[in-house]
Amino acid sequence: MTDSLKSKTHTSDPVVLIKTYTVPAEEADYFTEAYQENARIMSTQPGFIRSRLHRPLADAPETRFVHIAEWSSGTALDEATGNPDWHAALKRLFEDPALHITSEPASYRVVVEFRSS
Repeated sequence: MTDSLKSKTHTSDPVVLIKTYTVPAEEADYFTEAYQENARIMSTQPGFIRSRLHRPLADAPETRFVHIAEWSSGTALDEATGNPDWHAALKRLFEDPALHITSEPASYRVVVEFRSS
């Protein structure tokens, strides 16, 4: 969890945070509900643009969610990850005895983009 608590983008460019969460399939619905507390907190932070949590269509023993959040800048994301309410919500999520989560966060900048014409 400690990797999830820190962002060190050090860039004023727009960034995209991409994070995967893996939970046992029987915990997937509960994870979706519990996750929303964190998303609500971050959605109120300066520089937040959009956040989406993606769930796979296929069933499997484990469900791997993909979270994609867009930020106006890496520095805005860096500041937002310092929010104590978010830290507390994230801690509750990862320490919830009903959830068995693994997570891999990373921040990215767009280097190639295509849009429909």
